[in-house]
Amino acid sequence: MVESPDDTAFEDCQFLTGSPQRFAVLAQLRERPARPADLCDTVDATRTTIQRILAGCAERQWVVKRDGKYQLTVTGQRVFDQYNTLLSEIDQARAVGPLATHLGAIAADLPVELLDPDCLTTSSEQNPLAAINRLTDWLAEVDGDVRAISPIVTSVFNDAAVELLETGTHIEFIIDHSVLERSASDFSDALERGLEHENIDTYVHDTTLDIGLALDRSRVCLAAYDDRNNVRAIAESDATAVYRWAETVFDRYRERSQPLATVLSNP
Repeated sequence: MVESPDDTAFEDCQFLTGSPQRFAVLAQLRERPARPADLCDTVDATRTTIQRILAGCAERQWVVKRDGKYQLTVTGQRVFDQYNTLLSEIDQARAVGPLATHLGAIAADLPVELLDPDCLTTSSEQNPLAAINRLTDWLAEVDGDVRAISPIVTSVFNDAAVELLETGTHIEFIIDHSVLERSASDFSDALERGLEHENIDTYVHDTTLDIGLALDRSRVCLAAYDDRNNVRAIAESDATAVYRWAETVFDRYRERSQPLATVLSNP
């Protein structure tokens, strides 16, 4: 059980978050001690505002005045560092939100490397196809054999699979029953290929899939889908820890899947 801070801690937090100038003052003092006039040159605030901020920080013993200059106390340094970390975490959460929102249970053990905004491609109102386009490019760049999980079937993915098979790439592919039904009605050629081609092993998962995952020789691509099965975001990585995690996830899903031929022979 998480203990709630007392009211004073909340008030101090509210003071710090009350304006960006307060953080800016602490940031400047984190670099070096300064006089109020010096802070006016680097912080977008009047001298009166600077003085009020310094008084508030001094009251909380985050700063102390020595020889005419203000400097951070050791606790002031810790408050600044922790708050700076929180701001970075919030900024990262905003960037990663389109992925995190649609991951479901798999998020419980997600490697932190996949939460790096630099490895993400997200769709937006301005570019709704950004994620699916990048996923298509990822498939076009495949090196080695492929293992993949997909909760949807599209002509884009089917075309990518054809190209991979033509190069001799071996594919292990996990789908669910809704994908199987859609394939039977709309993509019968692809379904037949998944059943008969010597370089593809297709499996049907026992429950509905809610994530997409692909691995080639050294890379991982994780895809998050919304309720309408649109790709909202993908995360890519070639980190060893991520690859091992993805292998474990794929094996776990495959253990709960049956070969396509078995499923079709037992309607």
